[in-house]
Amino acid sequence: MEILTSIIGKVVDYTIVPIGRQASYLIFYKRNFKMLADDVKDLQAARERVVHSVEEESGNGKEIEKDVKNWLEKVDELIETTNQLQQDPRRADVRCSSWRFPNLILRHQLSRKAKKIANNVVQVQGKGTFDRVGYLPTIDGVASSFSTRDSEIYETRESLKEDIVKALSNPNSRNIGIYGLGGVGKTNLVEKVKIIAEQLKLFDKVVKAEVTENPDFKRIQGEIADSLGLRFDEETIFGRANRLRERIKMEKSILVILDNIWSMLDLKKVGIPIGNEHNGCKLLMTSRSQDVLVQMDVPKDLTFKLGLMTENETWNLFQLKAGDVVKDSNLKDVPIQVAQKCEGFPLRVVTVASAMKNKRDVQSWKYGLQRLQSNAGVEMDAKTYSALELSYNFLESDEMRDLFLLSALPIYDVEYCLKLAMGLDILNHIITMDDARNRLHTKIKSLEAAGLLEVKTSGYIQMHDFVRDFANSVARRDKHVFLRKQPNEDWPSKDFLKRCTQIVLDSVHIHRLPQTYEKPYNARFNFHEFVFITHFASVPNTP
Repeated sequence: MEILTSIIGKVVDYTIVPIGRQASYLIFYKRNFKMLADDVKDLQAARERVVHSVEEESGNGKEIEKDVKNWLEKVDELIETTNQLQQDPRRADVRCSSWRFPNLILRHQLSRKAKKIANNVVQVQGKGTFDRVGYLPTIDGVASSFSTRDSEIYETRESLKEDIVKALSNPNSRNIGIYGLGGVGKTNLVEKVKIIAEQLKLFDKVVKAEVTENPDFKRIQGEIADSLGLRFDEETIFGRANRLRERIKMEKSILVILDNIWSMLDLKKVGIPIGNEHNGCKLLMTSRSQDVLVQMDVPKDLTFKLGLMTENETWNLFQLKAGDVVKDSNLKDVPIQVAQKCEGFPLRVVTVASAMKNKRDVQSWKYGLQRLQSNAGVEMDAKTYSALELSYNFLESDEMRDLFLLSALPIYDVEYCLKLAMGLDILNHIITMDDARNRLHTKIKSLEAAGLLEVKTSGYIQMHDFVRDFANSVARRDKHVFLRKQPNEDWPSKDFLKRCTQIVLDSVHIHRLPQTYEKPYNARFNFHEFVFITHFASVPNTP
């Protein structure tokens, strides 16, 4: 009896059940198509919700997760397949009517297809919930505006670059340093080393930050965090340092590049693992002083000195930046003399060559040569100053010169520069903020082309120390600007303050002006930390 029951059960499973299912396609034809229409309507609503999230994340500069993209593609395919089925002209042949008998085979096929697509729609819709739609991509460092074409090879630097890469590849090395005079090209060299390290996959991650003479720890932390896709919730430097340190330790191998270190830097305060905290973390540092690198625990045999360019290297770089104008026979050998006055400093070569670009009259070149030979009354290296002054004088307009001087102040990013430029009436004939923003970005690009600054992907304005010092010197001399960086710094004399048109307080908290100060009508006051500009008439009087 049990055997008979088992046989009958299998007969039912293999005959009666399939027959009933096939018959249901004929009987429930309309219901299957209605179910498909309802399911697709729900799927379209889910798709619209995900698309809104995608647009929002994209608008915030985020990359969209691959599974989200794949889901949207699958949804579009299903919706397209459904539309084709709904609009299939053969559906007219399966309906019952008084004058014709429906095509049962076709009715069965279409109903079965509608049921199958509806099942797929339900399954796909169930996968439309995502923990995360977008993510912040890591930000690669931007090459310096002083860099040269990759095809240009400078022999004295190629061997040094190879030695540095070899040191990075050594599993026993931890801290490595590059030192040399300001303007000699350390930043450019370290950028090239960074690219090579990434191409050779020497590390899982390579990150870079600029330190500067007065380290801004939050900015340094931010530059490293941007490259790691890290966003801080902490407000304090200490809290951010702890978070950054833990994030760095998550990488199996990582190279941290710290550019332009002036004095001993507290790595713990930044958030960089030290000692045996993370054996997979290496440091590559640049400084003007070998002693500073040694203080940063760089072994002397791993400190590499970057010297000046040779005469041939100088001329190659000068031609690259000045263009074909140097080949003009009317100029004779004056361009060569101008290049020689740069004496192998890449900074001088780039600024001078960029200033002389497209100058085809010999008078301009002779004037440039004369300015490079003039070194009177200058505190910084006279020839570097003369090179920068030549580039400054050859800027196309007063507006460009004013924007250059403004960019040298501690404003740090383009958007803040825009606010100050508008407040100081530097941008001429502007009607809307959009016009102002476009004008500013155009002028900033021209200043980059002149080798005077660079703007990183984050919008941060970066200047070489010499360029910034030169700009501040000109601002004091020609614009009577007073820049106060420290709260205990002495105020200038009453006579100097009378001549001031602007006073800039860089991260200095002050509640009142000095008692000896008399407010000139045309002066402006810039509170750096509060992004606040006003006429002195609105600043409270001192008691």
